[in-house]
Amino acid sequence: MGQAESRQDEGGAHAATEGLARLQAITGAKGPDAKLKPRGNKAAASDHDFIKSSLCNLLLFGRLDNVAQVKIADSMWERVVPAGEILIQEGEVGLAATELYVVKEGKFEVLERRKGVNMRVNVKERGDVFGEVSLMKYVQEFAEGELGQIEVFLNSVPLLNPLSRDAKLKLVDAFVEETFAAGSVIIREGDLGDKFYIVKGGEAAVTQGGKEVNRLFKADFFGERALLSNEPRGATVAAVQETVCLTLDRDTFVEILGPMDKIMAEAKSVEVSKARMARFKPRGSAAAASRPRADVFIRARGPSGAPYEVVASGHLDEVQELARGGTKLGSSSGAASSEGAGDSKGNEGSSLTLVEAALLGEGAFSRVSEVTEESTKRTFALKRMTMTAALQCPEHVYCEQHISKNTANGFCIRQYASFKDPHHLYFLFDLMSGGDLMDVLVAEAKIIKHPVPQKSGMRQGVLSPKVKMWQGMDETMAKFYVASIVLALEYLHDNGIVYRDLKPENVLIDGQGFAKLGDFGFAKQIDPASGGRTYTFCGTPGYVAPENVLGRGYNNSVDWWTLGVLMYVLLTARQPFSSPKTGDPMEVMRRIVDERWPIKFPPYMSPEGRDLIQRLLERKPAKRIGMLQGRADDIKKHPWFAGFDWESLTARKMEPPRRPRETDFSKRKAELEESHAGDPVVPKITPPEEAECAKIFADF
Repeated sequence: MGQAESRQDEGGAHAATEGLARLQAITGAKGPDAKLKPRGNKAAASDHDFIKSSLCNLLLFGRLDNVAQVKIADSMWERVVPAGEILIQEGEVGLAATELYVVKEGKFEVLERRKGVNMRVNVKERGDVFGEVSLMKYVQEFAEGELGQIEVFLNSVPLLNPLSRDAKLKLVDAFVEETFAAGSVIIREGDLGDKFYIVKGGEAAVTQGGKEVNRLFKADFFGERALLSNEPRGATVAAVQETVCLTLDRDTFVEILGPMDKIMAEAKSVEVSKARMARFKPRGSAAAASRPRADVFIRARGPSGAPYEVVASGHLDEVQELARGGTKLGSSSGAASSEGAGDSKGNEGSSLTLVEAALLGEGAFSRVSEVTEESTKRTFALKRMTMTAALQCPEHVYCEQHISKNTANGFCIRQYASFKDPHHLYFLFDLMSGGDLMDVLVAEAKIIKHPVPQKSGMRQGVLSPKVKMWQGMDETMAKFYVASIVLALEYLHDNGIVYRDLKPENVLIDGQGFAKLGDFGFAKQIDPASGGRTYTFCGTPGYVAPENVLGRGYNNSVDWWTLGVLMYVLLTARQPFSSPKTGDPMEVMRRIVDERWPIKFPPYMSPEGRDLIQRLLERKPAKRIGMLQGRADDIKKHPWFAGFDWESLTARKMEPPRRPRETDFSKRKAELEESHAGDPVVPKITPPEEAECAKIFADF
């Protein structure tokens, strides 16, 4: 946000002093007083109700249970800020940018610098909150504990013992929390049952024939045989006090895992799973350090197009393979070539020269250009990022290196080599000369006039008025691109990888018009040993899935959600959660998690397309299409894809619906050239930063 500053009241009567409650544990403090600053004291217990009531309006805090809310309120501390003191500076990083603030007294002005002038854009008063994103680490902590607790509950159910841990974890997200008032009947003896219950909190009485036979408390369960059949209930269970239960119905269970008897008869092959996952495991430090390296000469273009040469260092086996015109497709670990690749005496192909041409694209910390390998004349895409920028997220850099290097699928971009110079990291990828899917959408989108359905009660025979509205690409074209992404995600998920950043800009188009998933910076290998889920909040605000926003842990489910958003964008040329228009990313995310917020579809969209999008944008991940028993096949068999030739597309024999045109992205390429014309040959770097870069990227 802009800089927040406390000032005198406009009337000048007195200087306002503001008390602030801050969330101190977000930044890693170990003890309750470990991070108290000068003039800061732990928030008084009498302020806890005020803190909770202020925070309850926040998306994340309002969804936590009372125990979690109390713990957060107890972790706050108070600070007095004199009038005129700047609390948060625009563009600031570090502690102040990662904390949550609740205004206790006084006022804060929120200023934003516009055209060199500080403009007041907001005022924060008592009860106002800012810095909501800081809650995510707390939410993650509580989510991990809650999900772990549910897993423990499931482990105590004898009927579920035959299930693998992976199967049980898939069920975790499917449970629905239900609250029963004191005295209410939860299940009744003799009624047909189709739902299984686990007591999360409270107390319930079990009666048979009107006689009490048992009491149920936290972690107790009942009705589990309903997962097998709808036989009559053998007892009545009623809430003695307000009781919270986690419930799972049989239909949902079957949708996710299949019939219980079939699941019990199947044994999951752990060995096959481990072998498949091993191919994508990152190279260890020792292995990477021991691999021989070779020179890579890059004839680059500096400021104003002036040529200069960079000498980088790449792995010898990769360099030799490329110099001989090979691709090492199917290689799982970049092992040395049999033709002397692992022997420093082998001189053939022991260096590589790349000649840089036009810029193709850019990321937050990188730029991509077309390069030609001098001896073979083969063309590639070269991604370059400064080490200092990569220091902000080295784990993402290494994930991209290892995953994209081992990916061998016709719908995922392939990395052929990686290398580095003293200041930059480089990836050599497939050349995707057709731009990206956003370029295609921009070229195809148009404003149309379409009749709008009339409300009931209108006079019969009155023609529906035509209204101007945006329309994206036609559904036949969109089907080709969505199907290509389905094949890419299916491959990644089968290999234990979640992509996490699907959007049109990350779907690249080759010279023939085929689409490939690119930019694996956020991709992650999910380790089954860690419970098969991850908690990091990442992605693009309009595309992130509800489970990502809420910090409850997620897996492949987020990719199918983002596919639903992308499909909506391709067909309508707008995002599903950005209308009414808002510039506040938190408001967009509130809409994403709010089950009451409806997704509006334009009248020209087919019923089948609308249905598939709705099933992909199912807010409960366990019920989302792609996450059910049929996995990606459920999407392939959806009516929207009726008659689609999946085999032809998989074999890349299908004719792409659109060939790339230079005009699609010529303007963007010109803008790229202009924006990077002044890029320095050697980026600014301090000695401490240089030392840290050398240490962090020693194994790159």
